[in-house]
Amino acid sequence: MALQSQGALDINRKASHYLPELKGSNKEHIVIRDLLLHQAGLIAFQDHWTRTKTASGLDTAFFSAAPDAEHPLMVAPNLYGIAALRDSLVRWTIQSRLLKKRLIQKKYAYKYSDVGFDLLQMVVERIVNQPLDAYLNQTFYQPLGLDELTFQPLQRFTQSRIAPTEQDNAFRGVLLQGTVHDQEAALMGGVAGHAGLFSTANDLAVLMQMNLQKGYYGGKQFFDEQTLPAFTRTYESTNPRGLGWDRPLPTGGNVADLASRNSFGHTGFTGTCVWVDPDEEMVYVFLSNRVYPEVNNTKLAQYKVRQKIQNVLYEAIAKPAGAALVATTNR
Repeated sequence: MALQSQGALDINRKASHYLPELKGSNKEHIVIRDLLLHQAGLIAFQDHWTRTKTASGLDTAFFSAAPDAEHPLMVAPNLYGIAALRDSLVRWTIQSRLLKKRLIQKKYAYKYSDVGFDLLQMVVERIVNQPLDAYLNQTFYQPLGLDELTFQPLQRFTQSRIAPTEQDNAFRGVLLQGTVHDQEAALMGGVAGHAGLFSTANDLAVLMQMNLQKGYYGGKQFFDEQTLPAFTRTYESTNPRGLGWDRPLPTGGNVADLASRNSFGHTGFTGTCVWVDPDEEMVYVFLSNRVYPEVNNTKLAQYKVRQKIQNVLYEAIAKPAGAALVATTNR
């Protein structure tokens, strides 16, 4: 949003305009807008981490138990990857297959994709000439006073301050606590376009309040106020999302049935959710680790926990003034 507002990025251009290495690949003609809308024909996620394993365990060609000049990427405590892993992941991403187009419309259907956010990370880093985490920290997090919103939290906080995520028996063989849950993001050292952020609810609330205020917070305008409405609306009847942002489905989906049609936000694989409702001037932050201790826990979705809590908030605002006070007095 910020780069579009500054004129440094044009979402109607092809990604290959910013990333020449895409030319000649099956991603040469993908448009930035379609990456943001998750309709670029990309697969949902990648499992390239399996390439770094052998029949007997992790491949020592990629990993070391201690960091050194050749192994700077922290994949987990006591597990460090070679620097070239990032280049390998980029190459594997560019080589990844595309989905089939719909026969009638001859377009790709909506399909949420981590791969799209990885390509967007590459675009952003190419434009700003900085790693994603450094750019975000310098441009947004520090000016907003967000000291607890960060990638690679173990570089700044003790492990005891960070909630555990999952007992990862499939890949790293440890309880994850402070290293990113997503395997592909871990292979990038914990900084990825699709995963890796750790935060407290308060810092996320500030970030979302800035978005609620159309880019304004603490006396600073972070992007043009016309930008956010353009990014948070839907563009096609067959695609429920905005540009990057999630939007409520007609049936509510992951958010409260009472959320306004103008609301927007994002949810995470591990159960997190941020949601902004400009009609009610409400910011909702829900943090959890549904994958602790095991990834196959589906109770959060099964019992609609996030939606029910959010509905309580809407019901509370809808009460007539003084209703809560009367109820307390009557007890």
